[in-house]
Amino acid sequence: MLIDAHCHAYEFSHEDLRKYRSSFRIICVSEDLESSIKSLEIGEAFPNISPFIGLHPWNVPETPRSEIDEIVKLIEKREVAGLGEIGLDKRMGKAYQRQKEIFEIFCKLAAEYGLPVNLHALDAWGDVLAILRRYDVERAVFHWYSGPIDLLEELSDNGYMVTINPSVKIQRRHRMVLEEVSLDMVMTESDGPYQYRGLNLKPDMIPELVEFIAEVKDTRREAVEELIERNFLRFLR
Repeated sequence: MLIDAHCHAYEFSHEDLRKYRSSFRIICVSEDLESSIKSLEIGEAFPNISPFIGLHPWNVPETPRSEIDEIVKLIEKREVAGLGEIGLDKRMGKAYQRQKEIFEIFCKLAAEYGLPVNLHALDAWGDVLAILRRYDVERAVFHWYSGPIDLLEELSDNGYMVTINPSVKIQRRHRMVLEEVSLDMVMTESDGPYQYRGLNLKPDMIPELVEFIAEVKDTRREAVEELIERNFLRFLR
């Protein structure tokens, strides 16, 4: 099976998602209450899609506490595979302290319910790692990791993973991560549907991405595919 470990699948039509049923395992991440509900519905309709719910840090400033409480109720009352897309974003530069407060709420829930987390950590990689450790979150993936190379060892020591995105072909920093990271902590992602520097990111790009990873790591495509699937199953367990 091919793996898309970070996809906004609720933005695709059911017709589009059907073509991934037999060959993909997908994590559908959410951004707010509305998308969290949609992700849960997608998860019920498609057995190969695992719904993650939460609040994207970009949405923290405008989101009232009542809506955050509703997301928490969904976590407590419904079958969710994990929490995400959650985290911190220093580059956005908005309400960073409140971002931390909300992120800590989700990390506490992840630890309490034994749920994996799917993370946005742009320019806040170290802060996110520190909070994960504080709350003893066992399973975490840093999506589209372009952070410090020397932090990869710490992530690995904590059992955490990173995703590699098709942008690795054109984004120098992300390419450096791929060159240095151990494949036993890597999953593939599309972050689709998303336009990035001329790339139309979607799950269809994963097969070519696996080929590219195999080329950079000087190994067989089949070996990369098997290892990423194993990492995915270990992440969701």
